[in-house]
Amino acid sequence: MTFIRAHRFEIAIVVLALAVRFVCFFIVVDANQGSVVGAVRADDGYFELAQNVLAGNGFSWSSVAPYEPNPLRTPGYVYFLAALLGTVGIAGAAIVQLLVSALIPVLGMHIARQITDSRRIGIVAGVILALDPTLALLSFNFYTDTLFIVLFFAWTLLIFRYLEEPRLMPLAIGAAVLGLAVITRPTAQYIPLLVVAFIIWRFGAREWRRGAAHIFVSLAIVGAILAPWAVRNYNEFGVLGLSAQTPFVLYTNLAPAVLSVAKGSNFADELKTFVTPAEYKGDTITLANGGTYAARALEIVRAHPAATLFVATKSLFTFFTNDGFYTLLAVAGYAPRDFTLLLVAARLVWIAITIAAFAGALVYLLKQRSQLAILIILLVAYFALTSTIAAFGTNPRYRLPVDPIILALAAVGGTFLFKHAHSFLQRLNLFRS
Repeated sequence: MTFIRAHRFEIAIVVLALAVRFVCFFIVVDANQGSVVGAVRADDGYFELAQNVLAGNGFSWSSVAPYEPNPLRTPGYVYFLAALLGTVGIAGAAIVQLLVSALIPVLGMHIARQITDSRRIGIVAGVILALDPTLALLSFNFYTDTLFIVLFFAWTLLIFRYLEEPRLMPLAIGAAVLGLAVITRPTAQYIPLLVVAFIIWRFGAREWRRGAAHIFVSLAIVGAILAPWAVRNYNEFGVLGLSAQTPFVLYTNLAPAVLSVAKGSNFADELKTFVTPAEYKGDTITLANGGTYAARALEIVRAHPAATLFVATKSLFTFFTNDGFYTLLAVAGYAPRDFTLLLVAARLVWIAITIAAFAGALVYLLKQRSQLAILIILLVAYFALTSTIAAFGTNPRYRLPVDPIILALAAVGGTFLFKHAHSFLQRLNLFRS
């Protein structure tokens, strides 16, 4: 009873999250005529990769021999999914992942609470994440998001603790968790370097030996997790690296989007003209030739700076304001146009959250003047800017790793704006009277 009383808010948020996710799961299964595979199978090829791993066909999403090595995906989620499929089957894997996803709102609650030092704000953030339509849908979809976000949120809390008290234990555990997050989704592959910058800042020249030791431990642990996959890619493609995802997205997303804006044409038409079916499938662009494809995409970017700016701005706007309801309604078998009021209201809410979060970031930075303040703002900027290469493909999935930070900053900014608006109205009324 003591445990339940002490953690009653965490338990309530988990129960709420599970209820939302199971309802969403059964609705989507029903929309797929009762097919669990149709409801959970995503379009990124992870299900096919996991099946081939289980069948002994190697790390490939090819349906027939020869099973070409996959150049885009990293193995973290694939082996996690393969283990689930091999032990509990497809439906069981979806349910286990759904259960794991219930940790996300609780971790998010503690992140927001740590930032704001407010239990109430943390609880509100946890409830929002429990009700989030994108998280609910991804909880049983075979995408990397659930596993990655659980790992990334856990690392966020660990790095917060390290910034409070720079000891080796939270740093080492955090490095291991971050390494697993990167091998699950390589979008976060440069964050270990961000950690190095904060270690240098923390210790400076006076404690350079201790700082050097912490840097070595952090990079050694992350490197030990990533190195086997980098070596695999060197053996397969002749280049050390984690994934060809960046040149692939630059070439298949950003370049056609820029061309469509520059020419005033349809994105789908530019995609068909610019990208071959083999390139779009994902086997042609590898680490070996990724530099060439990235250079071609960047030539388009440099040739059309105004169009590139428009695409990047639109991507950033989507990153901060897309609520995810449209996708959930479509996948659940509903016509989104029948829910126009809901969609407009949800979008306006996220626009308001974004405005408040930008104000909150400024207020928080000026008041705190701490490493924590700088870190959380840099993390939001990191994921926002990396989302821009996805161009018109940007969606709420890109924002999820920093949603608790954005919600916490929005609470800070909203409180500040409300307080000053109320004060202004009072002064205005006094002046009129």
